[in-house]
Amino acid sequence: MTRGQRATRSCVIFLACLAWSGSAMAQMEPTLRSLLSEYRCPVVDRLERIYSHGDPSSHADRFLAITHPGHPHGYVQCMFFENRRRLLCEASSGFFLAPHDAPRTFHLQPDAISALGRLGFSTDGSQGNFRLERELGEKPDFNALADLILRALHDGYGARADSGLRANAPFARGRSPACIPIS
Repeated sequence: MTRGQRATRSCVIFLACLAWSGSAMAQMEPTLRSLLSEYRCPVVDRLERIYSHGDPSSHADRFLAITHPGHPHGYVQCMFFENRRRLLCEASSGFFLAPHDAPRTFHLQPDAISALGRLGFSTDGSQGNFRLERELGEKPDFNALADLILRALHDGYGARADSGLRANAPFARGRSPACIPIS
Protein backbone atom coordinates (compact mmCIF):
# COMPACT_ATOMS: atom_id res chain seq x y z
CA MET A 1 0.00 0.00 0.00
CA THR A 2 1.41 3.40 -0.98
CA ARG A 3 1.70 6.34 1.34
CA GLY A 4 -1.16 8.09 -0.42
CA GLN A 5 -3.41 5.04 -0.13
CA ARG A 6 -2.64 4.77 3.59
CA ALA A 7 -3.46 8.44 4.07
CA THR A 8 -6.73 8.05 2.15
CA ARG A 9 -7.64 4.94 4.15
CA SER A 10 -6.89 6.72 7.44
CA CYS A 11 -9.03 9.68 6.37
CA VAL A 12 -11.95 7.41 5.41
CA ILE A 13 -11.73 5.56 8.74
CA PHE A 14 -11.61 8.86 10.64
CA LEU A 15 -14.64 10.22 8.77
CA ALA A 16 -16.58 6.98 9.33
CA CYS A 17 -15.85 7.16 13.08
CA LEU A 18 -16.87 10.80 13.15
CA ALA A 19 -20.12 10.05 11.34
CA TRP A 20 -20.88 7.13 13.69
CA SER A 21 -20.26 9.20 16.84
CA GLY A 22 -22.33 12.07 15.44
CA SER A 23 -25.12 9.64 14.60
CA ALA A 24 -24.98 8.13 18.11
CA MET A 25 -25.21 11.60 19.67
CA ALA A 26 -28.10 12.54 17.37
CA GLN A 27 -30.04 9.45 18.43
CA MET A 28 -29.46 10.15 22.12
CA GLU A 29 -32.21 11.74 24.20
CA PRO A 30 -31.72 15.52 24.32
CA THR A 31 -31.80 15.49 28.13
CA LEU A 32 -29.00 12.89 28.27
CA ARG A 33 -26.98 14.73 25.63
CA SER A 34 -27.25 17.94 27.72
CA LEU A 35 -26.31 16.10 30.93
CA LEU A 36 -23.23 14.58 29.29
CA SER A 37 -22.27 17.96 27.84
CA GLU A 38 -22.49 19.59 31.27
CA TYR A 39 -20.90 16.91 33.46
CA ARG A 40 -18.73 14.55 31.39
CA CYS A 41 -15.55 16.61 31.64
CA PRO A 42 -15.65 17.05 35.45
CA VAL A 43 -16.49 13.36 35.98
CA VAL A 44 -13.73 12.19 33.59
CA ASP A 45 -11.29 14.57 35.26
CA ARG A 46 -12.08 13.25 38.72
CA LEU A 47 -11.91 9.62 37.61
CA GLU A 48 -8.49 10.22 36.04
CA ARG A 49 -7.18 11.97 39.16
CA ILE A 50 -8.52 9.24 41.47
CA TYR A 51 -7.05 6.52 39.26
CA SER A 52 -3.59 8.09 39.17
CA HIS A 53 -3.44 9.11 42.85
CA GLY A 54 -1.18 7.42 45.40
CA ASP A 55 -0.63 3.75 46.05
CA PRO A 56 -2.57 1.63 43.52
CA SER A 57 -2.58 -1.36 45.90
CA SER A 58 -4.78 0.54 48.35
CA HIS A 59 -8.41 1.18 47.49
CA ALA A 60 -9.06 3.38 50.53
CA ASP A 61 -10.70 6.65 49.44
CA ARG A 62 -10.23 5.72 45.77
CA PHE A 63 -13.87 6.47 44.98
CA LEU A 64 -16.14 8.97 43.32
CA ALA A 65 -19.72 9.48 44.47
CA ILE A 66 -22.05 11.65 42.38
CA THR A 67 -25.31 12.65 44.05
CA HIS A 68 -28.48 14.12 42.61
CA PRO A 69 -29.73 16.64 45.22
CA GLY A 70 -33.22 16.67 43.71
CA HIS A 71 -33.76 12.95 44.28
CA PRO A 72 -34.55 11.55 47.75
CA HIS A 73 -31.76 9.00 47.54
CA GLY A 74 -30.17 9.30 44.09
CA TYR A 75 -26.49 8.60 43.81
CA VAL A 76 -23.98 6.50 41.95
CA GLN A 77 -20.60 5.75 43.44
CA CYS A 78 -17.65 3.96 41.90
CA MET A 79 -14.37 2.74 43.34
CA PHE A 80 -11.16 1.43 41.79
CA PHE A 81 -9.79 -1.69 43.47
CA GLU A 82 -7.46 -4.68 42.93
CA ASN A 83 -4.53 -2.45 41.97
CA ARG A 84 -6.88 -0.36 39.81
CA ARG A 85 -7.63 -3.35 37.58
CA ARG A 86 -11.31 -3.51 38.61
CA LEU A 87 -14.12 -1.05 39.15
CA LEU A 88 -17.06 -1.45 41.52
CA CYS A 89 -20.04 0.85 41.06
CA GLU A 90 -23.15 1.06 43.19
CA ALA A 91 -26.38 2.80 42.34
CA SER A 92 -28.62 3.62 45.27
CA SER A 93 -31.45 1.20 45.87
CA GLY A 94 -32.85 3.07 48.88
CA PHE A 95 -31.94 0.10 51.09
CA PHE A 96 -29.72 2.19 53.38
CA LEU A 97 -32.14 5.12 53.68
CA ALA A 98 -34.04 3.62 56.63
CA PRO A 99 -32.36 2.64 59.91
CA HIS A 100 -31.28 -1.01 60.07
CA ASP A 101 -34.15 -2.15 62.29
CA ALA A 102 -36.89 -0.03 60.69
CA PRO A 103 -39.12 -0.85 57.70
CA ARG A 104 -37.82 0.31 54.36
CA THR A 105 -39.13 3.75 53.42
CA PHE A 106 -38.01 4.08 49.81
CA HIS A 107 -38.07 1.81 46.74
CA LEU A 108 -36.86 2.89 43.33
CA GLN A 109 -39.53 2.68 40.61
CA PRO A 110 -39.51 -0.51 38.46
CA ASP A 111 -38.72 1.40 35.23
CA ALA A 112 -35.69 3.01 36.90
CA ILE A 113 -34.50 -0.39 38.14
CA SER A 114 -34.91 -1.80 34.61
CA ALA A 115 -32.89 1.10 33.19
CA LEU A 116 -30.08 0.40 35.66
CA GLY A 117 -30.25 -3.30 34.75
CA ARG A 118 -29.79 -2.44 31.06
CA LEU A 119 -26.58 -0.63 32.05
CA GLY A 120 -25.27 -3.76 33.77
CA PHE A 121 -26.21 -3.08 37.39
CA SER A 122 -27.75 -5.84 39.48
CA THR A 123 -31.46 -5.28 39.99
CA ASP A 124 -31.92 -6.83 43.43
CA GLY A 125 -31.95 -4.08 46.06
CA SER A 126 -33.31 -6.28 48.85
CA GLN A 127 -29.95 -6.53 50.67
CA GLY A 128 -28.12 -3.38 49.56
CA ASN A 129 -27.44 -1.20 46.55
CA PHE A 130 -27.53 -2.15 42.89
CA ARG A 131 -23.99 -3.24 41.98
CA LEU A 132 -21.86 -3.42 38.88
CA GLU A 133 -18.30 -4.77 38.68
CA ARG A 134 -16.07 -4.67 35.66
CA GLU A 135 -12.50 -5.30 34.55
CA LEU A 136 -10.66 -2.18 33.48
CA GLY A 137 -7.69 -3.41 31.50
CA GLU A 138 -4.41 -1.53 31.15
CA LYS A 139 -5.85 1.92 30.41
CA PRO A 140 -9.46 2.54 31.45
CA ASP A 141 -11.79 4.40 29.11
CA PHE A 142 -12.65 7.24 31.48
CA ASN A 143 -15.14 8.74 29.00
CA ALA A 144 -17.11 5.47 28.94
CA LEU A 145 -17.00 5.24 32.74
CA ALA A 146 -18.24 8.83 33.09
CA ASP A 147 -21.01 8.12 30.58
CA LEU A 148 -22.03 5.04 32.58
CA ILE A 149 -22.25 7.03 35.82
CA LEU A 150 -24.12 9.91 34.21
CA ARG A 151 -26.49 7.65 32.26
CA ALA A 152 -27.30 5.76 35.48
CA LEU A 153 -28.10 9.08 37.18
CA HIS A 154 -30.16 10.19 34.17
CA ASP A 155 -32.11 6.99 33.58
CA GLY A 156 -32.40 5.82 37.19
CA TYR A 157 -32.76 9.05 39.15
CA GLY A 158 -33.92 11.69 36.66
CA ALA A 159 -30.71 13.76 36.63
CA ARG A 160 -30.62 16.55 34.07
CA ALA A 161 -28.05 19.18 33.08
CA ASP A 162 -29.54 21.67 35.55
CA SER A 163 -29.78 19.19 38.46
CA GLY A 164 -26.77 20.60 40.32
CA LEU A 165 -25.07 17.21 40.69
CA ARG A 166 -22.52 17.03 43.50
CA ALA A 167 -19.29 15.06 43.62
CA ASN A 168 -17.49 13.54 46.58
CA ALA A 169 -13.98 12.33 45.78
CA PRO A 170 -11.31 12.57 48.49
CA PHE A 171 -8.49 12.28 45.93
CA ALA A 172 -10.07 14.69 43.44
CA ARG A 173 -11.65 17.60 45.24
CA GLY A 174 -12.98 20.48 43.18
CA ARG A 175 -12.97 21.07 39.46
CA SER A 176 -9.63 21.16 37.71
CA PRO A 177 -8.86 24.04 35.34
CA ALA A 178 -9.27 21.64 32.40
CA CYS A 179 -13.05 21.64 32.91
CA ILE A 180 -13.76 25.26 33.76
CA PRO A 181 -15.53 26.90 30.82
CA ILE A 182 -13.76 29.85 29.21
CA SER A 183 -16.04 32.78 28.53
